[in-house]
Amino acid sequence: MLFPLSRARALWALAVLALCAAVASGRALAEEHIWIIGGGPTPEASERQIELNVKWVIDTLRRVRPDARLHVYFGKGQGAGSDVKHWQRPAETAAALQPLARVFGQQMENGNAYRPNTVPDVLGPTTKTSLVAQLGDEFRQLRPGDQAWLIFNGHGLQDAVKPGDPAANTLRLWGNTRLSVRELDTLMGRVDPAVRFRFIFTQCYSGGFLRLIRPQAEDRRELAPADRCGFAAESATRMSEGCSATLKVGDYRDYTTFFFAALGGQTRLGEALPDGVDRNGDGVVSPLEAHRYVLKAAHNADLPRSTSEDYLERWQPWYLRWVETGRSPDNSFSKLAAEIAAQLGLPTEDKAMRRELERRRAGLVRESGALLGERDALVATVRSRQEQFQQQLAARWPQLKHPFTTRYAQFLVSDSDEAQAFIVALPAYDDLVRSQDRLDTIELELVRVDRDETRLGMVLRLRRMARLLGQFERFASARERAEYSRLQDCESAPL
Repeated sequence: MLFPLSRARALWALAVLALCAAVASGRALAEEHIWIIGGGPTPEASERQIELNVKWVIDTLRRVRPDARLHVYFGKGQGAGSDVKHWQRPAETAAALQPLARVFGQQMENGNAYRPNTVPDVLGPTTKTSLVAQLGDEFRQLRPGDQAWLIFNGHGLQDAVKPGDPAANTLRLWGNTRLSVRELDTLMGRVDPAVRFRFIFTQCYSGGFLRLIRPQAEDRRELAPADRCGFAAESATRMSEGCSATLKVGDYRDYTTFFFAALGGQTRLGEALPDGVDRNGDGVVSPLEAHRYVLKAAHNADLPRSTSEDYLERWQPWYLRWVETGRSPDNSFSKLAAEIAAQLGLPTEDKAMRRELERRRAGLVRESGALLGERDALVATVRSRQEQFQQQLAARWPQLKHPFTTRYAQFLVSDSDEAQAFIVALPAYDDLVRSQDRLDTIELELVRVDRDETRLGMVLRLRRMARLLGQFERFASARERAEYSRLQDCESAPL
């Protein structure tokens, strides 16, 4: 005799059948796919920091999301050939050829070394043709319910023909190839619209890639149907920080360093993060909270932005651009601006803060101008001395005028020690060394000034964003509110 199944047993049986069917079709559970693309376009422009950043991202993701599928593409891929440059200060010795390098303006390049990348599990190169084919195949395999990320660490360019068109900005890929915003938008069009697709771009002019949320990446206010959002280290018109060839990881201040520190819960040196990274206190640091940690903690030369911030800036009607709303509204942007202002020791009162911001920025502009003037004068002095030294050397060793020849190679073997002793004995050689070293110091000081000025600019930008959000909350339509909320939900969803 057959007895009817209880309701609970019937539901359990149906669940088992559904699970078996899903397993048979190869789609048991939704998956998270993360594409990590890194490296420069040539060995000379593929700095060690990019490689270290990619490895840092991989290590962090494997720790916090061990179930995610990583798709890694870097430089030339795996195998022979160099695609990473690292730099160490060369010794001031004849054995290191540094005196000769200084006279011929190669004293920095003399510290460069090249090797193959050591990034784990690289699937292939980033050459445009190869990468587009690979991504196209992999994007097509995504299914509704899947989650996707695309993380880029490398270099970017503005288009030389259309520098004012953010959608023409490009990723610089291996073999001096490029992929534009519009081309990537077309490629991402192969993804099912029901797949949430998020991105992080850290290269120069990366803000142009925030256009990926718009239909055909065009300059339109509305969002495309696809569920996309993400973050950029800079605007579409500014260069970003983060491409050093040195090995001092503790000195890195780029977007990747701070963003993934927030997601992973520790700095790159393994130190604990300060309180307040989890801004809503729910126990999970979301990508949007990681982005805001970058804004607060990264004292660098970047002004990062998210797609929801970009949406607000593009939303603002022309007639509201000159509307003064008084004091900053009390919202997330104004609170973050106040926190950074407190770090900088700025006054809390609105007018006093603006006056102090203007005073400090004016001082930094003057300091920058003085450094640039000193740099220009030193460059002229260095070039004059180098030309004089080169003429004196060529009078004794004419083969120096013809590098990459047999006689030049013989010179390096038999005469280079004598030539470098000759250089070091020149009365003005010590002055050349001091001038070149001072030029290096000036470049570092200009970076510091740029960072300090950008930090003040961060306060101004966040205060502007606070006013924008206040206007949006007053004047936005229902559709615009829904689109903004959709971006915020996408940016806030846990990794």
